[in-house]
Amino acid sequence: MAVHSNFLGPVTVSGDEAKALTRRLAHGRGTQAAVSSARNGRKLATTFTRDGTVRIKLKPTGERLKGKD
Repeated sequence: MAVHSNFLGPVTVSGDEAKALTRRLAHGRGTQAAVSSARNGRKLATTFTRDGTVRIKLKPTGERLKGKD
């Protein structure tokens, strides 16, 4: 296995890691959180394309307010 990269260039993966990465890209499934985020992103993009603006409502969670990061 070898991973080569530099600041301005691409990342090159070879060997078993390359095979595993190719397999994950071809057959992998997203998590429920990723699917939900993508769905929400599509809604925002559609709204922005249609109206030219997007409104985002933020809901604070109890844990964040208590300082439990």
